[in-house]
Amino acid sequence: MSEVPYSQPPQYSGYVPPQRRKTRWWIPVVIILGVLAVFVIGIIAFFAAIIGSIGSSSKKVAAVKPNSVLMLNLSKPLSEYNAHTGLFTSHTPATFLEVLNAVKRAKTDENIKGIYIKPGSTSGFAKVTELHDALEDFKKSGKFIYAFMESGERANYYAALPADSIFMPREGYLQLNSAGTSVMFYKGLFEKLGVDAHVEQFEEYKSFGEPYSRKNFSAPAKEELRTLIEQRAKQFNQTIAKFRKMDIEKVQAAINRGMYTTDSLLANGFIDAFATETQVKEKLRIRSNGSDDKSKKLKLVAMDDYYDSPNKNYTTPDVKNQIAIIYASGTIRTGKRSGGGPFGGSSAEIASESFVNDLKKARENEFVKAIILRIDSPGGSALASDIMWEEIQKTRKVKPVYASMSDVAASGGYYMAMACDTIIAHPQTITGSVGVIGILPTFAGTLDKIGVTVDTISTGHSSHFMSPFLAHNEQDLKLFHTLMEGTYRRFVSKAAESRHKNYEDMRDLAKGKVWSGNDAQKVGLIDVLGGWQTTLSLVKHRIGIADSVKVMVQIFPKPQDDIKELLKTFGINIDDDDENGDD
Repeated sequence: MSEVPYSQPPQYSGYVPPQRRKTRWWIPVVIILGVLAVFVIGIIAFFAAIIGSIGSSSKKVAAVKPNSVLMLNLSKPLSEYNAHTGLFTSHTPATFLEVLNAVKRAKTDENIKGIYIKPGSTSGFAKVTELHDALEDFKKSGKFIYAFMESGERANYYAALPADSIFMPREGYLQLNSAGTSVMFYKGLFEKLGVDAHVEQFEEYKSFGEPYSRKNFSAPAKEELRTLIEQRAKQFNQTIAKFRKMDIEKVQAAINRGMYTTDSLLANGFIDAFATETQVKEKLRIRSNGSDDKSKKLKLVAMDDYYDSPNKNYTTPDVKNQIAIIYASGTIRTGKRSGGGPFGGSSAEIASESFVNDLKKARENEFVKAIILRIDSPGGSALASDIMWEEIQKTRKVKPVYASMSDVAASGGYYMAMACDTIIAHPQTITGSVGVIGILPTFAGTLDKIGVTVDTISTGHSSHFMSPFLAHNEQDLKLFHTLMEGTYRRFVSKAAESRHKNYEDMRDLAKGKVWSGNDAQKVGLIDVLGGWQTTLSLVKHRIGIADSVKVMVQIFPKPQDDIKELLKTFGINIDDDDENGDD
């Protein structure tokens, strides 16, 4: 047998090499093209939706049909102002003023047979009480109001009180007990962490910083809060007694015991019947149509749609006699409004530069005869407040400026109001707080606990004033006190000048103390008690327009159109139209 040389591979007769597989190079190409196609189609659809939204925003809401029921959905807080329009909606939620006007219109609208209230979220006490007045006036027409709630607490029940009938499901729950408050204090935590928060407050009632410097309420803070809580509790109980036609003693006794189950609420007369929402809607269907005819459906009209719907009694206001409403809602700071972009964001702020620009526009508009500042603010930056105060004073020399206080107009909120010709506050408004607070924190103890050291190079004694990483010496604290005291004295002086009082009399009313609208009027911090309707009546009278005559309203700030903001990100600009309305 002959050997095959090692250098030669063995030969196999009949061997057929396998076919090489064809490459499918086109598959990834198709996938990439498909993804690109989906992306392009998505972009086209997106812009088509935006264009459709722009078109739909100008469409009229359908007219209200006969035998309709107006739905007042309070699942969200009553808003003074909407900073944004909807990205894919045809209209924005009704503001508080628009809700009041809608209820007023529904009173004489023959197509509206009643109102259906659904309490949910918590709104400010002053706004809800003013809404009560509007609903009570609505009932003078002989029309009905029903309310339904599955669960809730004091504020939700308070919102439902004007209803002729309040319904809850048998398994519902309502926390209806006596009023109170609780506050957390952090000084003990800070001690464990090595943090020190030095608080300068002017004066004893300016208690905002106490949770950081104390372990409990100071005596003045407790006195102030107790007064407000007791006033609110008294108003709450009196309102229940009024609308539920009960003796005040019975109401107080029941509230003090606390009621939580629907059985106890029904037994004590705080609700009218057990019912699910389906059953309530059936009652609404029968009541609004005047019969149990099954062919007649329930026609609920949302508040937003009703406000935008055609009004046959509408008359065009005189464009030459307008009122400007400038909304000042949220905390106060310097600079421009942040806006929030096309997808929204926080709009609860008053930015001094933007406010001044709005005020200037209203002042320079020859058709605007008077300006209303609608204030709902707990305060904020002292510098920003002073900037706005100066501009309001400047505007007063040209045309009248009125302050209308909402739920809160305190500290910087009052600073703005006191610059106006006339201050109107609701009896339940929280106002005043003429005072200043400053907090000087240091984390030197914290750094020491974790082994971090700080070394410094200084060119003078004040080089590291207010440094959060070094312990503050007596000189630092004395300087900080002087700065805060100077700001406080200027605040009191301007308040005294605005309210025609001497400095010491004004200081007795200041000291950081907050007041209810009722008490604020008694001591001369405000001029008139009332809400939106009172304010509008006073302003109309001032510019010579009868209370029954419609007046055109210019709204500031102009609501941000989220659709237009989104288009701007793609370099597409659309001119904004003025936002007008009427009272």
